[in-house]
Amino acid sequence: MKKSTRTLLLLALIVIALIFFYQRCLKRKEQPEPTPGPIAGKLVVRFLNIGQGDSQVLQLPNGQTILIDAGDNGKPTVQLLRDYGVQEIDLAIGTHPHADHIGQMVEVMRAFKVKEFWDAGFANNPTKTYRDMLAEIKKQGIKFAAPRRGDSRDFGEVKLQVLNPAASFIDDSPNNASIVVRVTYGKNRLLFTGDAEIAAWRQMIESAGDKLHADLLKAAHHGSSNGTNKDILDAVRPSIITISCAAGNDYHHPHPRVVNLLKRDNNVRVYRTDLEGTITALCDGNTIEMSTERQVDRAMLYATGDEVAGKPQSSDDGGAMDAGKRSRRSR
Repeated sequence: MKKSTRTLLLLALIVIALIFFYQRCLKRKEQPEPTPGPIAGKLVVRFLNIGQGDSQVLQLPNGQTILIDAGDNGKPTVQLLRDYGVQEIDLAIGTHPHADHIGQMVEVMRAFKVKEFWDAGFANNPTKTYRDMLAEIKKQGIKFAAPRRGDSRDFGEVKLQVLNPAASFIDDSPNNASIVVRVTYGKNRLLFTGDAEIAAWRQMIESAGDKLHADLLKAAHHGSSNGTNKDILDAVRPSIITISCAAGNDYHHPHPRVVNLLKRDNNVRVYRTDLEGTITALCDGNTIEMSTERQVDRAMLYATGDEVAGKPQSSDDGGAMDAGKRSRRSR
């Protein structure tokens, strides 16, 4: 065989090998990413993008899972939990009996083994959604508790402290009955607040003191002005705030008062599910690393709910918007 022929044959073999290698790489890229789950030595908290509502899943360093709220009826909570590697839930918390927080709890309990359930026990004018949830808990024989301020529970190295409600409810508002928990892992502190409003916050500030301090604050009531004000920020002193709401929601969330307050505070980083999708906090006991599904211009994070929706900005002082929201099923 001539030298030139051998050279051409060798080059052809190299080209074939490169094509084969390239195709294998493409196939590898097409394969789904490994299912994420608990990470040894890390507390992983995900603020799920379930539209207008709340749902947070905590995957603990020891492999346990805690779910706080589940979003509204018809939301993709179950699929998102599966996507993030949840197989069973050690503790589910329904912060209060509004559908945008517990609407998917029945579906969650049917899809995953839930070992224990915490509920505020606020049964004033119970809705069908709330009654169905309690019925499913009873049907499955799930361990049930209605924790109160001062209660706590250790899950390995992670500690949950209940800061609200008190022994007796403040008023007839389901929002003020919200279970508020502070989660501590090493030096990391995260505060989960349901829809707690100003009256509940005043009581917590008076009674909890330093226990309110947290690195990360889930803004109460989806960024409503009756869930976040300067006194609350001064008491909690967060460096990170997450807001869970839907883009273009009918409730004006987040409220102009809240975004303007946060805009003036250079010490707080803001994250929003309506703009950034699911938000992930990776805690190693010393630092918290934040990531999001989508990247947006940081200036957009200070847009009001109406601005995101492309609606004219309301000219009232803020109270009317929240009052209107409460009149539409008191969320």
